[in-house]
Amino acid sequence: MRMPDSLRAGGRRFTAVTALGVAAMVAGPVAMAAPPAPSTWPQGVYTLSVSPVESGEPARTAVLTCGPDGGTHLAASAACDQLRAVEGRIADLPEEAGACTLVYAPVRVTAQGRWNGRSRRYTRTFFNRCAAVRATGGVIFAF
Repeated sequence: MRMPDSLRAGGRRFTAVTALGVAAMVAGPVAMAAPPAPSTWPQGVYTLSVSPVESGEPARTAVLTCGPDGGTHLAASAACDQLRAVEGRIADLPEEAGACTLVYAPVRVTAQGRWNGRSRRYTRTFFNRCAAVRATGGVIFAF
């Protein structure tokens, strides 16, 4: 049995329109849903805090982004330069030479973030804020 011409022509149009629609649906969401390339992500992003241990004062916090350097950190470029030298590992920063007072005012410093896609965490308690800043290179927790 032969199909009428009107159905056959409409069927071809329907098939062509359906094929174009499916191709657009497949290509469209894939292009829109793809995450940005890793090269467009920042090299590093950290949330930093300096928290007095005993005084009850509020913690000081800053956000540091590297590559491009910025955030709320007061010396973002210098801090990022230090982190680049140690692959984002704050514990590996060389200590900054210098004297600090012997006033006992303990602080806990924390850094949580990512460097080149890898999770990084650092927490340590120091005798006072000056000791914390010097022990971590002089810039990272100086905000």
